[in-house]
Amino acid sequence: MSEQLFIKHVTVGTKPMYKQVMTPGFDLILPCFNPPEGWVKTLEHHFTELVNIMENVPVQLIVVNDGSARNFGPAEITALRKAIPDIIIVDNLVNRGKGYAVREGIRRAWYDFQIYTDLDFPFGTAALKQVYMQLIEGADIVAGERGRQYLEVLPVKRKVVTLISRVLNRHVLGLKVGDAQAGLKGINYYGRQVLLATQIDGFLYDSEFIHKASKLSELNIASVDITCRPEINFSSFGIRLLCRELLNYISILKSR
Repeated sequence: MSEQLFIKHVTVGTKPMYKQVMTPGFDLILPCFNPPEGWVKTLEHHFTELVNIMENVPVQLIVVNDGSARNFGPAEITALRKAIPDIIIVDNLVNRGKGYAVREGIRRAWYDFQIYTDLDFPFGTAALKQVYMQLIEGADIVAGERGRQYLEVLPVKRKVVTLISRVLNRHVLGLKVGDAQAGLKGINYYGRQVLLATQIDGFLYDSEFIHKASKLSELNIASVDITCRPEINFSSFGIRLLCRELLNYISILKSR
């Protein structure tokens, strides 16, 4: 595995005049909260498929447990280590939120590139390779963007929330990526500094991340079109969660 390049006193918003030497591998960060029964086998299947399509590109898998109350105990951890011996497991006992979990995974990264997505690989493995290729070509941040096809398969409440979020992201926050909440992002060293500077622990960390990045003109933000796998099941949003994320959105507005 490569050694990371660490530069002291890096200020977010300041991009050095030189590029770090890139290595061919990447870390794959998967946040995890209350996974379904049988998820270890499913993860092993998707990860094996990813390794095969990446051919000679090394992939370091990092799974971050975000305080799961079920299906993430000693048996699952043992099964993970048996199936994927080199896996890095971050076992947080307290549920802090997806943003917190992703940052914890990023902090354990080995390679110069990181890609994070959801545990069930909702956009398939080919999309991850697309993100990686954009990073190789010089993008600092790569964001997956879901089209209208994604909206058509959403439950009504989730569709409304997604539409409102996209409008606010594009026209109020002025983000360079309208679909900031898509669960697929790739980053290099510079994108990583911005992501680690985010404060929101919940799912709106993605909007905060892209908001911070959009204000830095020197960052190269790219996107890839993605679609969900047909068998993906969508979770619902509770009122309490929506209220909490509304407060997070207000905090992003105040930072403009």
